[in-house]
Amino acid sequence: MLKLTGLVLSLFLSLHGFSQNLYLADIRCENKVNPLGVDILSPRLSWKINSPHRNVKQAAYRIIVSDNPLALRKNIGNVWDSKKVNSQSSIQVEYKGKTLQPAKTYFWKVMVWDNKNQQSQWSATSTFQMGLLNSADWKGAKWIAYEKLPDSLVYSLVSDQKKDKINTNNILPLLRKNFSVKKKVKKASAFISGLGHFEFSVNGKKVGDHFLDAGWTKYDKEALYVSFDITNELKAGANTMGIMLGNGFHYVPPVRGRFRKLKSSFGYPKMISRVFIEYTDGSSENIISDSSWKTDKSPVIFSSIYGGEDYDANLEQKGWDTPAFSDKHWKPVLVVDGPPRLRSQMAEPLKIFDVFNPVKTNRLANGNIIYDLGQNASGIIELQVKGRKGDTIRIAPAELLKEDRS
Repeated sequence: MLKLTGLVLSLFLSLHGFSQNLYLADIRCENKVNPLGVDILSPRLSWKINSPHRNVKQAAYRIIVSDNPLALRKNIGNVWDSKKVNSQSSIQVEYKGKTLQPAKTYFWKVMVWDNKNQQSQWSATSTFQMGLLNSADWKGAKWIAYEKLPDSLVYSLVSDQKKDKINTNNILPLLRKNFSVKKKVKKASAFISGLGHFEFSVNGKKVGDHFLDAGWTKYDKEALYVSFDITNELKAGANTMGIMLGNGFHYVPPVRGRFRKLKSSFGYPKMISRVFIEYTDGSSENIISDSSWKTDKSPVIFSSIYGGEDYDANLEQKGWDTPAFSDKHWKPVLVVDGPPRLRSQMAEPLKIFDVFNPVKTNRLANGNIIYDLGQNASGIIELQVKGRKGDTIRIAPAELLKEDRS
């Protein structure tokens, strides 16, 4: 019996030919782990080989890509099977399979052979989701806004010393859309560009941990959109999407008494979006930005990338981005023009990565309080205060303290 068991085990290892000492890690597509919004038709794949032995090098690889995880589990690459390729390349290996479809998710894995004739097992399954490759892929989505800047006041970056053309403030808007989910969701994806910056919420909860999306561009030429997986944010029945917009570099308001530096005037804040919902029964649905959305003023009453921000808590509307909220007093959005080209934001997003408290606090004779954070940094303030309705709190940043610590 022991001899028979040993023979079966030997045959098993021989048939599979896998080395237990050669395995793959750090599997990436376009230098990212399971990326969303890939907007090139030949994405580049990479991996690392690990072995406890010295002088181990890759001699060949095989990549399989499928649009079905069950097929991939059976080692079927119905979208691409590279077969065995004799190559030491393990970075920037271009996809060379069937044409990839917009907004579709693909599953892939890789195995390698080394210079000692050892074969690795298949890597763990990785994914990448395609972005929207051209204007048709937005399925008729429109740029929408609260208001439109007159064309005569639209101009790109200017740093001259001429007087500003206008001295009025613009509205920083909230945008919302109610929709219903009537089937079981397989996957839901959102593709959003909000200029100059945006925050996205579903059913009252911010989606993701990004900060100051999207990245800056020359807005008369192009803009970036951001991709989100919102599968877990949706629920059966009524749902609500909310978008809050800020000026960023897209529009620097020319208001007296505020530092300005650049005269960016590409237009008032605006947004375009497509939400793609795939259901388990094989059907799908698109929810796009159009004239059916509603809009109102946000509590942010002034916003400048250089001149700071004013926030009026009296204008807060609790639950504005939830299904239970009544938007009967909100107005329909305005359909406007936008940049001629949209590209996926593939760079790593800004995120809040550290939180620190003041190391010293100094109360001045005039009642002002100096908070010394102990370092020079780019950050945002989190402050809890008590006061009477209508009170105003002013916060001003500074890099240096005077001799009297003021």
